[in-house]
Amino acid sequence: MLVDDLLARRLVILSGMGGVGKSTVGAAIALAARDRGKRVLLVEVSAPVEAARVFGGKPSRGHEVEMLPGLWNVNLDPSAVIDEYVRHVVKLELLVRRILASPIYRRFFSAAPGLKELLVLGKVMVLAEARGRNGPLWDLIVLDAPATGHGLAFLKVPLVATAAVPVGPIAHNARRVLELLRDRARTALVLVAVPEEMAVVEGLQFHRMAESELRLKPEAFVLNACHERRFSDGDEAEVLRLTAADAEGEIEPGASLRAALRAARRQIRRRRLTTFYEKRLRRALDVPLVSLPFLFREGLGVDDLRLLAGRLEAA
Repeated sequence: MLVDDLLARRLVILSGMGGVGKSTVGAAIALAARDRGKRVLLVEVSAPVEAARVFGGKPSRGHEVEMLPGLWNVNLDPSAVIDEYVRHVVKLELLVRRILASPIYRRFFSAAPGLKELLVLGKVMVLAEARGRNGPLWDLIVLDAPATGHGLAFLKVPLVATAAVPVGPIAHNARRVLELLRDRARTALVLVAVPEEMAVVEGLQFHRMAESELRLKPEAFVLNACHERRFSDGDEAEVLRLTAADAEGEIEPGASLRAALRAARRQIRRRRLTTFYEKRLRRALDVPLVSLPFLFREGLGVDDLRLLAGRLEAA
């Protein structure tokens, strides 16, 4: 089963175009792992709305907070991660304060290409390797990575850094991060899209480039927010017949037939698009494809995430 394969790793990375529900899928995977008795840390990067809100927990403010028994969350601020790295390297607090207060320091880290991303990935690596009294501190880390427009560059940073800076602590950490990303026994990359042209095309491009440029093979492709079949073939034909006939009337007091037909046509169109993109992805991919349903909710809760986790478990 797909979930068995993912949860056997130490790190699961989610990437996808903005707005495809990548964070939701990551939270569902984290919840599935937690329900299996694992200690799970869900890592976000500069998330404007933290997963803790869905689970009823407190904002992390850069520190691990427990949302449910066995499930933690942390929202990493790259600037805070950089400051933490300086403290780790310099160690002398008086000197640390002077460095952090220096405008030159701030300008350097703001301008240095890829340094923030590298240190964030380094922080994730530290979390993945953290140990408690009885073994690893976390059985699984789920990383909600930046959207694919920035996601490939985010994951490429260790590769670029090892080539640009071959010696020193930065290069050493970059090599360790790259080894972790490429180690399929420890790390799994999952791509997320929705059944829309731009999201699917970008997901397929990311898949190809991750393999060719990073030697990082995705383990699965999740097609999220799929409109599933709600009508039989006969029902769909009847909806289209009534629409063509410009049928009028009410299906119940206050509910017009025309409005119901518009909603039904929209569902049929969305269901057909979902089927089209599922077939297209199956032809193009050499990894498992998992379809998750569109949930008609204003805001998702834990029960909704558990429903999606169940679909992932069944895949």
